Amino acid sequence: MVKVRNPLEPLSTAVTTLVAVLGAVCVLTLLAAPFLDVSVFGIGDDSVCATDRATGIGGDEGRHLDTLRPDPGTSVVLDASPRFCTEDPAIHQVLVNTAGEFVPFAYFAGALLLTVRLIKGAERDGLYTATTAGRLRVLGWWLVVGSVFSAVVESTSESVLVASLSRTDAIHAYSGLWMFDAPFTAILAGLGVLSFARVMRIGVGMREDLAGTV
Repeated sequence: MVKVRNPLEPLSTAVTTLVAVLGAVCVLTLLAAPFLDVSVFGIGDDSVCATDRATGIGGDEGRHLDTLRPDPGTSVVLDASPRFCTEDPAIHQVLVNTAGEFVPFAYFAGALLLTVRLIKGAERDGLYTATTAGRLRVLGWWLVVGSVFSAVVESTSESVLVASLSRTDAIHAYSGLWMFDAPFTAILAGLGVLSFARVMRIGVGMREDLAGTV
């Protein structure tokens, strides 16, 4: 008898391995944090930095150096866009910086866990079932909504930090709500997963109808 190969390979092994490695790194980082100079989502860093992506340095359309006005105690690192840093961040700046780092990580980790849930459920319950189609639909919505939410939070946290570290008028605390980089790849991938979930639900219904007529 010919053994049927797992149709979800090599995705199943790759995702499971990635989750295991990511979990091990997180555990080791938390264990080492009290003994080493390790930061977790910005907590433990001696400084907080943010880049003013709305401002360019030099050029006909760029900002000149004399227009950059950092707050007292804030330094400016010059690149394509100015980067403001403070060695003595306030509590609200640490929290905003942590939110900007944690939310993208939570989105990525959630996508991995939902993928593992989908794969393990499909291996247990079967690939062409209503339950598997429902889990696939949840993953699709997570990719679409979660990626946009993550990008908005990351952009907004950075704009809030820039506004609190400088006195320039090029960016405001709420500018990140529309200045974020749209995650088109994740959105298209999520829409593709949602479409496949719909096709799978239709196929499951047709299969049940066919089984009822036999």
